[in-house]
Parts: sequence; C-alpha cells; structure tokens
Amino acid sequence: MISISDSLSNLETVLVWEGEIDNQRIRELLGVKSVWASRVLGALGTRLGVRAARETAHAPLRLVTRQAEQEHRQSPDDYLRIASRASESTERESMLEDARRDLSVVAPETFAKVVQAIRQGIGLEMTYRSMNHPTGSVRVVFPHSLVRAPRRWHMRAWCTERKDFRDFTLGRVGRVLPVTSDAPFSRSDDIDWNEFVMLTVIAHPELNNDQRAMIAAEYFPGASARQLKVRRCLAGYIIQDLRLATDAIKQKPPEYQLLVSNADKLGRAIWSD
Repeated sequence: MISISDSLSNLETVLVWEGEIDNQRIRELLGVKSVWASRVLGALGTRLGVRAARETAHAPLRLVTRQAEQEHRQSPDDYLRIASRASESTERESMLEDARRDLSVVAPETFAKVVQAIRQGIGLEMTYRSMNHPTGSVRVVFPHSLVRAPRRWHMRAWCTERKDFRDFTLGRVGRVLPVTSDAPFSRSDDIDWNEFVMLTVIAHPELNNDQRAMIAAEYFPGASARQLKVRRCLAGYIIQDLRLATDAIKQKPPEYQLLVSNADKLGRAIWSD
C-alpha cells in the first residue's frame, strides 16, 4: 500500500504538471471519498507551504507564479506514470499516450535469478548471445547492478571469461543457473561504474543560427549547453539512446541535432558484447 508521504509526493507531481489540483482530482488519483480527499488536500497545502495557495476555501490548490516558473523545466515521466495509473483505475480514457516501447523482452525467471544473485553476492552460469556469438556461448558472471536503459534492461557484472566488468543485455540471456561461489569482485571494485563523467551537450554546430536557437530553447533554455552527469560505463548508452553526435564531421544534421562537444575527452565506454 502506498504511504501518505508517497501519496502527497505524487499529488505534488500532478500539481506541478497540471497547474492545479482539487478534491475531485484527488478522488480520481487516489480512489478515496470526498471527505478524505479534503483532508489530503489540506495536508498537501501544509506540505507545500508558501509554494502553493488557494484563492478561496473551495478553490483548487495552485502553485504560486514564482514557484511555477522555477519548476517549469523538468521531466514529466513521473507525472505520466501517476496520471496513466489513475486513468486505468477509473476506466477513463487517458489524455496521455506513452509511445515508448521496450522491444527487448525479458523472461521473469531470468530477471528474478539476476536479482537473487545480486542480493546474495553469488554468480550465474548463463547462455549469452552476442554479435560475436549470435547462437550463444556459456558465460559465468557475477552481477552487482541492474540498469534500466531507455530501450532495454542490462546487468552490470564481473565476467570470468573477460576478467573484467561488462554489461549484459537481459534480453540476450538464455539458460541461467546459479553459481554459489562468492563474487570475486564487488561493485566497489568496478571503476567504470563508480566513476562519473560529464557529457557537454550542445546544438550541432552545422545547424544555422535560428535552428541552434530553437534546439537550445528546447533542451537547455537560458544556456548554450547542458551538462549530463553519467556513469562512465553507461555513457555510450546515453549517447546512443539520446541520439547525440560525437563526431561533428561524420554525424551531421538533420539526423543529428545535438552534439557531445567533449566526446574526445570521455575515454572508453564499456559495451556489452
């Protein structure tokens, strides 16, 4: 069951993205009666303090103008999750449509065995398909983390064959058996996991002035670039999934509209293979 604190946090997210929230909206989101919704609305107002206000006792709660401007640029992913779930529970047609698709399916039993291996600090013997071994090869790995990349799930693990930490796509994992020996190395030993790098993202320099201004307004308003702090071993995935150019000469508009201007200083990114 969701806690009161989590409920208020979710309602605050909805308020930020919808601009206001009232008794009826809280009933839709939480599935509660009017009296309880009024209490929750009061608690939300107390939680937000001077950040939000109501014109009258029966008016919706709204963010004050200054706060609304400060919270204007955020990712609406959390709002999408909350609002879509509310639409499903009330059988209302949602005004939101999530067009993202995860094409790499993962067997639940495989996912569960990876989770158990991480928690227990043990290994996995698995059949793994890769570009070099498309029909599969046997690997013994010791996973320490799961990674939800935009398009698919990965695990970060010590590979006994490569004698190094590697990324493995869960959708390419076949047969899995536990290996009860302790992991030879832990997450703290994974240098490329623990080290962060900064991606400096700019509008592609081959766009014209108006196009660069448009891109800047969309992705980093009020600035000429955006800094993305990412784990070194995940930098390649971020660059690929956001379709960021790393070579301004070879990767040109319109296919590439954003460029990592410091790509030459990032060093290697660890890829699953």
